[in-house]
Amino acid sequence: MSDPTPSHSVNLAHPMDPSAHSSDASDSPPPQPPPPPTQNNVFEDHKESDSSSDQVTTSNLPTTIPPHGSPSYSRPPFHTHSFYKALAQTLPEPVALNLMRASRALLVDRIGRVRREGLTVKDLDNQAYLFRAALSELRAEQTLTTKNDSAAVRTATTALRRDLDRLDQKMKEDIATLKHEIQMELDSRKNEAKDEFKRQDISIEEILNKSIVSVSDLRTELESVKWDNMRRAVLGLFAFATMIIVAVELRPKPPPPPPPVVPSPLKPKDLAMPPAEGLEKMEWVT
Repeated sequence: MSDPTPSHSVNLAHPMDPSAHSSDASDSPPPQPPPPPTQNNVFEDHKESDSSSDQVTTSNLPTTIPPHGSPSYSRPPFHTHSFYKALAQTLPEPVALNLMRASRALLVDRIGRVRREGLTVKDLDNQAYLFRAALSELRAEQTLTTKNDSAAVRTATTALRRDLDRLDQKMKEDIATLKHEIQMELDSRKNEAKDEFKRQDISIEEILNKSIVSVSDLRTELESVKWDNMRRAVLGLFAFATMIIVAVELRPKPPPPPPPVVPSPLKPKDLAMPPAEGLEKMEWVT
């Protein structure tokens, strides 16, 4: 049996293959509408839709990129005449022909969808390259940001350390200046206290000297007054003695007194009293 549809073979070349596009444009005619569905066709269509949905679902999932040394894409073997002959062995020829056409239409539709929505190895390589480039750019940006932040932190730390050293130096200078000023104030206060004590000692010595001089002057005056009084007393006594002597010398001399009468000594019998007189006297005395 000859091939009923030799010009309706399905092109299963890679979507990115330029030779496939040229061969499709020259060989494949526009697809014919599918025949009305039968029970077997509906069952086959349901199976094909399930398989195609599984293929589309798996095509949307990320797949691993094949290595660069993988073999080139090869067209999958799908011969319409062989498929028709296999179906015609168990099914009537119209049904087999319709199933073959429906399978071809579904396969063309799925291949077109895959061409429109699927990702090729080149697209995956491009996406992987863009992803790696974005990762490299992000890594470079992150590294640059980290370096800039580290440099800013180091600069801030250096500036802070410099300010701290400057503040430490200034505090040391201020403390040294304050110590020097306090030492100068203490020295000046000590000198002022010493000068004040010296002035007090000098004033005390002056007062003591003045008091000593005053006491000496008073003592001198007392001695002079004493000597004056003594001289005056001596002169007065001398004048009084002189006056007495002069008065005695100038007084007229009295006549010489008569010679004194010498009484005769009494005798014991003259001294005896009469007895009567004596008794009366004795009684009167008692």
